[in-house]
Amino acid sequence: MSPEKKKIYAVIIIAVFCLIIVTGIGNFRAKQLALDLAGQRVSNTLTLAVADFDNERLQELIQTQNQQNAYYGELRAKLMQLKTEHQLENIYMLYKDEQNKAWFYVVDARVEDDPAHLSLGQLENNASSAVENTLKGKVVQGEYHTTSLGTFVSSYQEVKDAGKTYAVLAGDIDVKNVTEFLYLTRYVQFGIMAVSLLLIGLIVYLSGRKNIN
Repeated sequence: MSPEKKKIYAVIIIAVFCLIIVTGIGNFRAKQLALDLAGQRVSNTLTLAVADFDNERLQELIQTQNQQNAYYGELRAKLMQLKTEHQLENIYMLYKDEQNKAWFYVVDARVEDDPAHLSLGQLENNASSAVENTLKGKVVQGEYHTTSLGTFVSSYQEVKDAGKTYAVLAGDIDVKNVTEFLYLTRYVQFGIMAVSLLLIGLIVYLSGRKNIN
């Protein structure tokens, strides 16, 4: 093979590898942007919810843990409406009993016959660090995680009265379809690159045989 052809092939191969790197970075940024937007949607929904809370009635509900309390039904209805309007997987609230160092659910926007529904007063034995941090004022937004129920992006919001946080409101959005689409796009891109490399290799091989002949 002539030196000129070697240079051309070298440039092509380098260009393909540079394209692989750029594509990889682009895919990573696209995923981050999609997850950030999902997290922001959840955060905005939680902000709307918190702004409409009646702190006095909510704290009474937390203390009594009585599902017959009228505000429990009102609160669930509002959160279920927001969940539907903003296409979230769930919105729920947790309260920490500081004396017993235990977390309890206050409200859950899933329908009651959903096996994953969390009832008022139900104990949460494994509250995430995101919930703990939010209670301490370190609000977490756009947390990406996978559970037995699916792949979600979650955000958390402080529920305050007179500047003091007394509960944590959380929301989840299902991002399985988003991540699957991004992965599919990545595989297609890598497939195209692999075919390109094979074609380059074939051209180099055939050129070499031609020169020999």
